[in-house]
Amino acid sequence: MKTRVRTLTLLVSLGCGALAAQDNMKPANVDEGKPPQSAAMQMPAPAPEMTRLIKALSGAWTVTEKQDPNPMNPKGSTGKGTAVLTPGPGNLSLIEKYHSVGTMGGINGLGVFWWDAKKQVYRSLWCDNGSPNGCDASGTTKWEGNDLVGTTESEMNGQTTMMRFTYSDWKPNSFVMTMEMGPNASSMNKFMTITYSKGGAMAAKAEKPAQ
Repeated sequence: MKTRVRTLTLLVSLGCGALAAQDNMKPANVDEGKPPQSAAMQMPAPAPEMTRLIKALSGAWTVTEKQDPNPMNPKGSTGKGTAVLTPGPGNLSLIEKYHSVGTMGGINGLGVFWWDAKKQVYRSLWCDNGSPNGCDASGTTKWEGNDLVGTTESEMNGQTTMMRFTYSDWKPNSFVMTMEMGPNASSMNKFMTITYSKGGAMAAKAEKPAQ
């Protein structure tokens, strides 16, 4: 009988010890009958450089293109269309949708721009219906004083071609993007000038979402 009592006492002690251990393992912020609360994920804040880019370029624009005479287009050409630039998720990027029609045909483009804090430059991915590979992500862009200057290198007809894009002539409702092209950075000729003008019927239509 004494042996049985001692055995029951031992089992009760072990059971109480296990319950106490389980209680000690509970998170400090968990109350009985309430689900555990997980800490909120800390989202990244946009860099000041990204905020500056969004402020400078975002909006719905009417674009006017003027292509200078060149070996591929001896007489030059003109075009007109729209560009809509909107902040990406969390204001961590800028997205451009571009469409124009001109004497050389139509351009449909999509661009994404973001800030590379490690390299201290803007990176970009640009896709359009005239790119042999569909998209290109080789370029970098940075501010040079009040001008926003981007450079990219590609291969065309077996030859290396460099392009420089300069955003300048900033006004409250417009800016100009000048495109230059050549075999290297020191031998470039102006290829195209695009004027972005805010507002207008075409820009308003482009900004309106499809029904």
